[in-house]
Amino acid sequence: MDEEEFWSMERGFWTGDAAFYDAHLADDAVMVFPAPAGIMDRARTLETIRSAPRWRQVEMRERRLLPAGDGAVALAYRASADRGEGDPYEALCGSVYTRTQQGWRMVMHQQTPAG
Repeated sequence: MDEEEFWSMERGFWTGDAAFYDAHLADDAVMVFPAPAGIMDRARTLETIRSAPRWRQVEMRERRLLPAGDGAVALAYRASADRGEGDPYEALCGSVYTRTQQGWRMVMHQQTPAG
């Protein structure tokens, strides 16, 4: 994949539904969110996405894409997202993707509130 395809996939994790997560999240993925969510495995992430309101839009600034060894890529960025109500959510984010036999999959994502 080229760089823009990684950013497009990353955007999908913000705005996509549970089917998107199911298709693009690695089997052993770990998501690290601010409290009260905390550290979640793939199953808990999918369960949460099915019941949580999705982000309507996200802006990713200060974007960095870093090769992380053979078959891995790390993304780092500042996100501003909103669900259409309330103040936008601001966070510093990092994601790691790994190449599998099925294609690129997110294996780790972390958010630190920056607002």
